[in-house]
Formats: sequence, C-alpha cells, structure tokens
Amino acid sequence: MQISPTTILVIEKHPLMRAAIVNAIMDEPDLTITAVAADGGDTLRIVESLQPEIILFAIGNPGEEDLKTMQELHKRVPAAVVLALISDEVDGQDQSALELGADAVLAKTVSRAELLHTLRLVKADLEGSEENTSHSQRRVLG
Repeated sequence: MQISPTTILVIEKHPLMRAAIVNAIMDEPDLTITAVAADGGDTLRIVESLQPEIILFAIGNPGEEDLKTMQELHKRVPAAVVLALISDEVDGQDQSALELGADAVLAKTVSRAELLHTLRLVKADLEGSEENTSHSQRRVLG
C-alpha cells in the first residue's frame, strides 16, 4: 500500500531562510512542498485551493501581523496543522502563536533533523486522527 506524501505549505518572508527550509524538506519522499509563500497575504489568496496538511509558518519579529495571519489561516483551513517556527528572541511568542491557532511551535534554531522529525510526528498525528478534524493537544516543540 502506497502512502501519499504529506503536503506542506511553507511561509517565510526572508528569501535565504525560505530556500533553506525548502532545501531541508525537498528530498524527503514522504513530505511534499505544495507551495511556498513570502508572506501571509500571498498565502491567504491560495491556501483554500491548496488544502495543505501542514502549514509551516515562520513567524517574524515581532510577528504581530504574522500571528493575525496565522489565526486567519487556521479559520480558512481548519484541517491543516499549523506549525509555527518562532524566534527565541521574542518573549512570549510561543504562547501567542499557540493561542492564535498554531498546533505546535518550533524554534527557528532547531537542526534539519529536528525539523524533519517534527514534521513526521505531525504526519503521524494526522494519520492517527484522520476521522477526527481536531488536532491533539497544542504544544511547544524543540
């Protein structure tokens, strides 16, 4: 039985970081990047037609606009898991992200291996609860 790859939408405003995230994921056969966006505005225009399983959203500093966009994404695609990449430099950003719709939070300082491990944990969580549209407990990872 062939399992289809998990679809991921990447949102990162910095071109170099965006390329690094894409490069970290693109060769993984069980993970597929369906789109890459520079900001939430771009994403809001396309997210409903894409229906990604995971939205990997890098939150900027201070990130208030990004957090509002993340909340809107969660409303538009409630079945998607929102994984927020946050900076360690902004106090309380992890809690704000969780309160505004992120299902999990991961520090931008994690290694490639940790990012891939987290995406696979999210994938396993999705596969384990396909008949249930709610996600497991929201959490801070890494």
